Amino acid sequence: MTAPAHPSELVAPMDYAALAPPSLTTPVCVAAMPGARSYLNIPYATMIGWRPLLLDLHLPAGGTGPFPVVVYAHGGSFVGGIKAMGPWHDLPAHGIAVASVGYRLSGEVHFPEPVEDIRAAVRWIRVNAGHYDLDATRVSGWGSSAGGYLITMAGLAGDSPLGRPVGDPAAASSRLSAVIDHYGVADPTRLGQDAFDNTEAEVRAIEAIARQFLGFDPAEEPARAAAADPLALADRVTDPPPFLILHGDDDHRVGLAQSRRLHDGLTARGHDARLVVVPGADHAAPDFTTPERLTEAVEFLHHTWNRSRPASRAR
Repeated sequence: MTAPAHPSELVAPMDYAALAPPSLTTPVCVAAMPGARSYLNIPYATMIGWRPLLLDLHLPAGGTGPFPVVVYAHGGSFVGGIKAMGPWHDLPAHGIAVASVGYRLSGEVHFPEPVEDIRAAVRWIRVNAGHYDLDATRVSGWGSSAGGYLITMAGLAGDSPLGRPVGDPAAASSRLSAVIDHYGVADPTRLGQDAFDNTEAEVRAIEAIARQFLGFDPAEEPARAAAADPLALADRVTDPPPFLILHGDDDHRVGLAQSRRLHDGLTARGHDARLVVVPGADHAAPDFTTPERLTEAVEFLHHTWNRSRPASRAR
């Protein structure tokens, strides 16, 4: 029996902007939050068979560009979440633009397709940098929980595709200057193994989420599971972005062992990574959105954008 065609192969790509009045498709600047000029629901990629993929772009309200950019991927266990979520809301007030990305969830596609969505958003930023007064040479990634995994994989993949490319991979580079990872999944195949102080039922639920995202049972297909491990990418990449990894030691959703393994694996390969363990913090706790944490992130970003990379360290 012949396998059905991929949805993107059924008809030619559509230029949605040409099919509707410009007044309905052109992003409009709004004052959505203090210190920012926002353009909401910008299509950054269109794929036949799926809804247009959207991002929100928040520019600093003051100062002059071109502005450095953080591409943010929200959390939500790969099955939920919205692009308005996240710890990034004060970045525009610090002179940093934010592109908060909506990506396909695991009810729509499986690994590695959501990573390709993030990479497409990075390319969109570079292609449209001149129009929005962005600095295409200073584009970094930030992700939380499930989004931390997507940003990590995008950062380590660089310009090498992991799955079916979204949009035009030749349009611009999808490399990131730096990665901030908040309590992120580091290896979905080991989420249950790394669970912290969970009941058996909770561990089974976590493992079910991982299987839904992967689209297969890693215990039954170890070769496919290996491709979902970011350290497999770290073995091949020669110049990965520096990482700032934050994780609570009381995380009952994504065990701290996930971030420890990622940090230790990156540093063992000679890559630049710093792990900050937040004492007493559970998953997505308020500890990750304090002014001190924002300052830490801003300093890390400017450090990686403006001077040579620091030696790797953990604390």
